[in-house]
Amino acid sequence: MARRRFRLSAGLAALGLAAACSQNPAGPTTPSAAAGSDTTANADGSTLKISAPTPRSPVGGERLTTARPTFSFDAATGRYAAASPSYRIEVFTSDGALLGARDLPAGTTSYVADTDLGLNETFLWRVRAELDGAVGPWSATESFLTPAPAVFTPPPGSGSGGTLPFPIPAACGPGDPSNRFACVSAMARLSAEWAACARGIGIGCHRFTRQVVYALAQSDPGYQLIQAQPGGHACNCSACGPSDGTMLREDTTVYRGNRVYDMITGAGGSSPGLTWSSVPGPRPGDIPKDAVLCQ
Repeated sequence: MARRRFRLSAGLAALGLAAACSQNPAGPTTPSAAAGSDTTANADGSTLKISAPTPRSPVGGERLTTARPTFSFDAATGRYAAASPSYRIEVFTSDGALLGARDLPAGTTSYVADTDLGLNETFLWRVRAELDGAVGPWSATESFLTPAPAVFTPPPGSGSGGTLPFPIPAACGPGDPSNRFACVSAMARLSAEWAACARGIGIGCHRFTRQVVYALAQSDPGYQLIQAQPGGHACNCSACGPSDGTMLREDTTVYRGNRVYDMITGAGGSSPGLTWSSVPGPRPGDIPKDAVLCQ
């Protein structure tokens, strides 16, 4: 079986696909007919006299060991099977929203996604044969579950005092300090403080920042917060506002005292976003502070 790598991501919107459909999506109702084939559509809207392909993997709601699935299926059979049809695969979220689609070359019955799907989520997929503009019936819609986030266990005695209300994700373990976005994203999926930040609550952004820095500090104590210079906009564990030098900057962390990274864009606004980008700093008057949680 041939293998083809493809991307399942928001970028697939460029394919001009509809954004949503039912959980058991119906086939198209107005396909064009292949030259020389029957022009009358079947009850399911298909126009190609061929069977539906049979999904082989992943099926039956199985939990995968990777967030980058390999899709495979048995080829369609029937009147036009000898003509080696191409195939179209569609992938959906658990509520039936179309995530993406891919047209596979003739004879291709297996391929690997080149982008990870979300962790601990259920997805649906189906496949059909196509030939010269005519389409075969859709296969059964199959489901699968992506892996749960791995849990990183910090070494004994590392980091500062306090505890997180959830396990530290593996993505926050040892890693390149210039590329810790995976840690920030994993923490956001677990943290009620990020949920508050996403609603525009600035103190939630600050408290979430403390959680991320604390998680990172368990494997690398060089991760610290930065105390804001006098007069700067900053937060402590209970409020945000002008600083007299005792509060902490809202959305940055410092690595080993001289490399600063921004974790949240638009913190305190209506549409904050996650990031991990290098910013100038520390600024004059800033003081690195230990990664201490708000309790």
